[in-house]
Amino acid sequence: MLRLVLGLLVIFCLAGCKKQSGEAVVLAEEHITAVLPPISETPNAQHVADPNEQPRPIGDNEITVDGYVMKPEVRGTSRDPRALKDEQWLVKVRMIHDGRTFNIQTEQGQFDKVKEGNRVQVRYRIGKYTKTVWGAEIGKTKK
Repeated sequence: MLRLVLGLLVIFCLAGCKKQSGEAVVLAEEHITAVLPPISETPNAQHVADPNEQPRPIGDNEITVDGYVMKPEVRGTSRDPRALKDEQWLVKVRMIHDGRTFNIQTEQGQFDKVKEGNRVQVRYRIGKYTKTVWGAEIGKTKK
């Protein structure tokens, strides 16, 4: 039963996306190292949001990156809130035809080939209803 539900979910997600491609300009590159494995098992304390709770202001020595607040020295390290169990090579691009800006997760080889200011061919899926970018990849690189 679970496989059926997951299969239907995948079909609806793919049917709800439209393929797009176009030329983009590389705005930035960023490497994020993998999260270090935990030293010891500790219970995961989760914060339950109070409906009346206000967001805290960003401190003097904090930055906002992709919606995450962090200290500048944490960015790109294993303590970065965006870090996963595997290393990430992110390329931020801006589409030329509509100005849409988004990150593309690439392999290290492709990451090493592109530089800021390069024009690249990008293929991606865009949600029909949410306009969210899914499954973006870089094709050819133009200098």
